[in-house]
Amino acid sequence: MNEARYREAERRLWESVGAKPIERHLHLPRTGGSVRVQEVGEGPAVVFMHGVSNAGSSWAPLVAGLAGFRCILLDRPGCGLSEPLTNGFENMEKLDAFADTLIVDVLDALLLARAHVASTSYGGYFALRAAAAHPERIDRIVEFGWMFGAPSARWPFIMRLGAVPVVGRLVARIPPNERAVRMIFKQIGLGQALKAGRISQEATDWFLSLLRDTETMRNEIKAAPRVVFLRAMNDRLLLPASLLAGIHTSVRFLWGEEDPFGTPDIARQFVEQLPQAELEFMPGAGHAVWMDDPAYAAATTIRFFKQ
Repeated sequence: MNEARYREAERRLWESVGAKPIERHLHLPRTGGSVRVQEVGEGPAVVFMHGVSNAGSSWAPLVAGLAGFRCILLDRPGCGLSEPLTNGFENMEKLDAFADTLIVDVLDALLLARAHVASTSYGGYFALRAAAAHPERIDRIVEFGWMFGAPSARWPFIMRLGAVPVVGRLVARIPPNERAVRMIFKQIGLGQALKAGRISQEATDWFLSLLRDTETMRNEIKAAPRVVFLRAMNDRLLLPASLLAGIHTSVRFLWGEEDPFGTPDIARQFVEQLPQAELEFMPGAGHAVWMDDPAYAAATTIRFFKQ
């Protein structure tokens, strides 16, 4: 762990998008752990839920364009500068129970009655489960790209390899470099964004520092249940149709047409199961659609949250 080096990379990222977040650490009343959040702006509250082996600052290019909202960027437990969980999730039942309450835990720690949620990938699992378990606490949800809980077309090889427990632990010990980071970006569908120069050097440097200078990846591998096998995703991770049908929170999906995790057909079939959901595709975009076009992602998020 090299916190000073990580904070410097994070500072440069936020400076590059013209924002300066306020940092605070929250004690979670339900789980008993401590997490770090960063806040940008004022207005209706939006909690941001990042993906696997990532952290809150991954949202920086999007948050910089969300004027008029109080953006609350969570480092999930074990990620970024948040404390790791005391115990991992040895089975899906424990992960589900944690996912049901994490966002509400954060709201309670911030003394907020309710909030909007912006989520992506693994974070989407937490967003929809919170909406099912505590509908009175969640206003609206914007989900960026494919999410855990939806069927998957395929998983990038590096992620399937890392999901094998022994291999994953070995991979986590290998010091990453910028070339490895760019390969990860390409494998999640951000090749066009890289080629066009839409992913800044500061964003690349920050993600490299997250993997190199924090315990994020090691903590994620240690805590997670077996959700991905070498050839496919664990079907136990799929959100059941009965749970989806009971979610009456308004949800907007902004889905990249080139998202390697879920094809447009998968997107349509999944979103149709939610009573109050709408779906928009972004041509040429990959898994992290706000990285492909942060200005458009911010504009559509603002419109939806203001409805």
